[in-house]
Amino acid sequence: MSARRAVTDALERLAFAATLLGDPRARTWASAAWAVRSLKGDVEAMHADGSLAEVRGVGEGVMDVVGEVLTGERPEALRRMEAQIPEGLFAIRRIKGLGPKKIAALFEQLGVATLGELEYACLENRLVDLKGFGAKTQAKVLAQIRAIRETEGLMRRDQAAAVLDAVLAHVREVLGARAVAVGEHARGLELVRELAVLVETSDEAAARAAVDEARPPETEVAAHVAEPGRFGVAELWRTSSEGHRARMIERAGALGMVLDEGGLADDDGELFCATAADVYEALGLVPTAVERREDRVPLVERGRAAPELVTRAALRGALHNHTIASDGSASLEEMRDAAAAHGLSYLGISEHSRSAFYARGLDEERLRAQVEAIRALRAQDEDGCVLLTGVESDILADGSLDYAPDLLDELDVVIASVHRRHGQGPEAMTARMLAAARHPHTDVVGHPTGRLLLGRPPSEYDVEAFLDACAANDVAVELNANPHRLDLNEVHLAMAKERGVLVSIAADAHATRELDHLEHGVTLARRAGLGPEDVLNARTLDELRAWRDARRRGWSGRS
Repeated sequence: MSARRAVTDALERLAFAATLLGDPRARTWASAAWAVRSLKGDVEAMHADGSLAEVRGVGEGVMDVVGEVLTGERPEALRRMEAQIPEGLFAIRRIKGLGPKKIAALFEQLGVATLGELEYACLENRLVDLKGFGAKTQAKVLAQIRAIRETEGLMRRDQAAAVLDAVLAHVREVLGARAVAVGEHARGLELVRELAVLVETSDEAAARAAVDEARPPETEVAAHVAEPGRFGVAELWRTSSEGHRARMIERAGALGMVLDEGGLADDDGELFCATAADVYEALGLVPTAVERREDRVPLVERGRAAPELVTRAALRGALHNHTIASDGSASLEEMRDAAAAHGLSYLGISEHSRSAFYARGLDEERLRAQVEAIRALRAQDEDGCVLLTGVESDILADGSLDYAPDLLDELDVVIASVHRRHGQGPEAMTARMLAAARHPHTDVVGHPTGRLLLGRPPSEYDVEAFLDACAANDVAVELNANPHRLDLNEVHLAMAKERGVLVSIAADAHATRELDHLEHGVTLARRAGLGPEDVLNARTLDELRAWRDARRRGWSGRS
């Protein structure tokens, strides 16, 4: 967990506990949590140099709490209040629509102190007649509890990667052995329930011990082992879906071979395979990429051309990124230099638009000023990473976009995204998304379903009709690579490919380090079968501009 997240969590728990206990400092803690969450700088550095104390909402008491959290301590004020409140009430905070006052009412009037008790109270219709609740609230609460049950134990890709990277590094260092991630994370799933590694060794006890030394105490990581000559089969086995394994077993049988978890053999005995690629080679097949080892993906015989999948190296640029002008933490120059270090030749800057006031969205004057600043930077360094002007314009409730047409005309790339009113209802949301796809100034539709993994379900609307509209109007769709989003999902991405709709793999970076998000997006794009030709930002800058100019000429020709 990042320092900022740890501090924010502690302050939010303090605010919640104080509200339940009637402590007058509740608003102080809540304001401080908001202030830390919205910081433009690094919370650790700002605490160290004292500048954090100058931030509105951060007083002396808050500085003390931040200091305790940053040194790994449980804040004393929080420990005192937590001792007076059932721990289960903190878990109930996960239910949207239940603030501290409603949670207090549930506890005081119904004796609800855990999620399980809240679920039972809903099933017994006890919230229906409770003041401030009612049948609709009860139904929403019950639906959320069920969703929590379904996602319990799941991790996002970035959370899984943080654990696995540390474990693999430790195992390699301690044992000096080859070790790889296997299971759901290796296959590129957006959400992972089980973590596993495969170690090239015959000493299972040593591998298990090394894994246990590196994994977080609360997280299980399975340790599988394989001897050198059998590593390839073990790797294939543990990075394939059941359906893909069945296809490989069938293929082996057709060739008079036997393939199972223990190895690969023909009439002359066992065939030793150092890598998964060796197994495919032995079976006369082109290796299937790990992200594609699913039942729906056919095997490809050697000698036939396998579809080329997009790679991280194929990305020439990234179009959706933020700076300190809105809710990012880096300057234009810092984002440009970081993009260059990531091997990108262009970087689109797309701050939030004026309707996103909560994210310091830009009004017309500030947007024009940023456009001029970007043009000035381009003139200074024509050979480095090129900054592109743009905006992430809110898709308003009726499908229109922020800003007048003449201002949108000036921008290199316009990304249109929904940020509010995600639950409009299927018909209204479909009309809204169709209108955005048909808007003459929409170049790319950002995070099209609005989902937040483990946080918010996708908006309900006719995605197929939306993609049809994008195809008809030559509008690209975004694969938002932020591991909290990964939106569009692989099914929708495959649908976009079928229709010839270009996909923009976007980091949605709010800090320089978040350009690393592109890796997650590429993994999901590969699962969907996308090649470089399907990805907008795999094009050179000249090709990108030619695409944009052509689609805008097409619109002017229709008007």
